[in-house]
Amino acid sequence: MRAGAPWIALMLVLLLAGADLSAAPAKQRPHRYTHEVMPGETLYEIARRYNVSMESLRRWNPRRVGKNDRIKAGTKLEIRSTVPIRTKRKAWYVVQKGDSLKRIAKRLNTTVRDLRSLNGLRKDIIRTGQKLAYLVPGPEKDSKSVGSPSSGRLVDGEKMPEGPGYSYGTRPNVYGTNETITHLIECIGKYRRKYPDGPDIVMGNLSRPAGGHLDPHRSHESGRDVDLGYIHKAKLQPVTSMINTNASNLDSRKTWFLMQCFLDTGDLDVIYVDLPIQEALVKYLKEAKYKQRFIDKVFQWPRTTRGEAVIQEYEGHHHHMHVRFKCPRGDGDCVE
Repeated sequence: MRAGAPWIALMLVLLLAGADLSAAPAKQRPHRYTHEVMPGETLYEIARRYNVSMESLRRWNPRRVGKNDRIKAGTKLEIRSTVPIRTKRKAWYVVQKGDSLKRIAKRLNTTVRDLRSLNGLRKDIIRTGQKLAYLVPGPEKDSKSVGSPSSGRLVDGEKMPEGPGYSYGTRPNVYGTNETITHLIECIGKYRRKYPDGPDIVMGNLSRPAGGHLDPHRSHESGRDVDLGYIHKAKLQPVTSMINTNASNLDSRKTWFLMQCFLDTGDLDVIYVDLPIQEALVKYLKEAKYKQRFIDKVFQWPRTTRGEAVIQEYEGHHHHMHVRFKCPRGDGDCVE
């Protein structure tokens, strides 16, 4: 019998059995996560949660896993899994006057026990202005950005959850890729921790649940765009909608803090901002002793052409910034 005969025989058996040879299983998309270790968690528990081996966790995180598998709370572990996991993201709540742990837990859809454990609280005593960490459920399905922001769609888009520190009112089109939602939650959380008394961020549209054309926008079609109102000076608060912004009412320090967080993710594609607002931000950065080389690289102003600047001019962005993230890793049909 020839060497290839067993393979031919197997093919005949499959054909006779009515097998669909064209329906071979597609290659699974790798799922990458960043897991922040919670107080009391062990490497074994994390491995079980993500359906991976402890050996793999050690290999992916050689400098983060210590002797005898010791891991510190707050350590960020890289996870690679072939199955989609509904991860949980850490968000932050700033305690308001009259709050109690029970009331906060109900508002955030969590438990007093989890709040105490996550924040190392021995008693239920909290104080106004205190920052409490809580967990936000992640996506049930793995999203996918298809096409470009101006001609694309969104597969299994994730809805931006409601939470403290920002508001999108009754807007229904607040869906994005898992990566977009993660960056928004993390950066808004950092903003709240830095400025617990700062105003809430006004959030506009992201994308429709399945993406596609969204009036009146020319983009917002593939889950990577979001409109955010500028942050305004304290004397003008509360600001609950997107309003015309200029140097006289812009809080440059807080607005830049949020922008810089997006920049630091490494996934930012562009932020559209009117030139007069860019000018006000550049003035602040110069006063804060930022290097001119950095400023020139990030801002288009005072140039009239965009070049390779990350913060660019685009008409109509005098009352909000338009933030766009890069194509998620692994989304082969996504177009920058």
